[in-house]
Amino acid sequence: MRLLSVLAQTPGELVSTDQLMDSVWPGVIVTPGSLYEAIAQLRKVLGPDHVDTVPRKGYRLVAPVDREAHQPPPAAEPAAATLGPRSIAVLPFRTRGLPDSHAFVSESLADDLIADLSRQPGLVVVARGTMLSYVGHALPPKEISRQLGVRYVVDGLLELRGPSLQATVQLVDTSQGTQSWADAIDLPLASWPDAGQLVSGRLARALNFELLDQSARTSAPSELGHPQAIVLATRSWLELFGRPETRQSNERASQWADEALALDPRSALASTCLAFCRWREAQFGWAGTPPQELLRQALAHAERSIDLGPRDPDAYYVLGLVAYGLGEAARAEEALRHTLRLSNSHAPAYGLLALIRTRRGHPEEAYELCNRAFALSPREPLRVVWHLSKAWAALAMGDYELALEESQRAMAVNPDFSTCYLTGAAAAQQLGATRSATAWVAFLRERTVFNSLQAVRSRLPPSSGDPHAKQIEQVVELLRQAGLPAN
Repeated sequence: MRLLSVLAQTPGELVSTDQLMDSVWPGVIVTPGSLYEAIAQLRKVLGPDHVDTVPRKGYRLVAPVDREAHQPPPAAEPAAATLGPRSIAVLPFRTRGLPDSHAFVSESLADDLIADLSRQPGLVVVARGTMLSYVGHALPPKEISRQLGVRYVVDGLLELRGPSLQATVQLVDTSQGTQSWADAIDLPLASWPDAGQLVSGRLARALNFELLDQSARTSAPSELGHPQAIVLATRSWLELFGRPETRQSNERASQWADEALALDPRSALASTCLAFCRWREAQFGWAGTPPQELLRQALAHAERSIDLGPRDPDAYYVLGLVAYGLGEAARAEEALRHTLRLSNSHAPAYGLLALIRTRRGHPEEAYELCNRAFALSPREPLRVVWHLSKAWAALAMGDYELALEESQRAMAVNPDFSTCYLTGAAAAQQLGATRSATAWVAFLRERTVFNSLQAVRSRLPPSSGDPHAKQIEQVVELLRQAGLPAN
């Protein structure tokens, strides 16, 4: 209707594409695809001959216009986000070209996305029943925000393109009137029943990152109900989960989490972040404190986080990480499986579980687990761990070429992630690539805590059984051959 109103102001005259996009979606950044879709919908209502296309220029209305018609009132300004700064509404997905046999996919994807987002701590998500009333909606995001009291609106389109189904999703920040995030996923139509949850999980994780980032950058303390504590804890979380892990990023995250806890001692998120920071310091030697003391502190923070937020999947993920560092593989695996029971879109849990299963003598399971992690979050910085998990599994199964390949992929994701140089040097030595093996051993000696065979044995998580012990000794022997000194 907004498109028709703009075209009808100058019937028979050309209206440029840019003018239409500015007038029909004022204050909202959209792609030309939104205009193409709106033109197609308008032609369905008026008939195909009532809107002319002027190639590469714009459109014009070819129809009589009653100039005495009532002009629509201006759209109401959106009300404040009464449900909070991290409130969100997921509109039913619009469709284009879907066969009747797959008409259910639109509703199924929206349902799964609402369910996945509802599992994210701190998000307020409008329930499915309410959102079903917007099926076939033609309302702008600001109006939906005004009606529901949310800050963010998720709008999506499912389109059949040959044998593939494309899901295009955008997140609109109605307080700013901007599209703050967008993603598109293509899938074979035949595989949709198996892949639908992966799609919703990937979208949910990406949206959670975006919403946390928006909150950390733009939320005022008065909006959050506590002076800065939530903003600081959120910044810490983003630094740990959304940035490449380096000593500098770890120090920033630790400082913000400490400040958040000083303001709010019951901040579960801040405790989760401190547990993660202490684990990294123990693993990579980023502090002067002995590793076992750091792990003890990490365990205390992780357990307190779970006490304060028993349904937070990140808390259980970090508990699994700490338990793994302590050599408690069974406890680590149970914590990770509980993470996935709380949120089956938690990509890092799949990647770390792959490493645990390898350590417990089941490396053949690692590939499927890591592939699911990559499918859920293909650009997440923590994917360096998933490449490492594949490398350890390949070493355990004697596939040294794959171990070398995955180690190099991990190095490309994060050149400062020292553990991947262990697997890379070991695989290169076994394959006779002595130049690479020697170079990576030199890197280990000069720039990491893994500067000797003794350090490798003491820094890697303690053995949790015979398969784990054999894997460690295999790598240690190959590193010895590559020139890593004993002490």
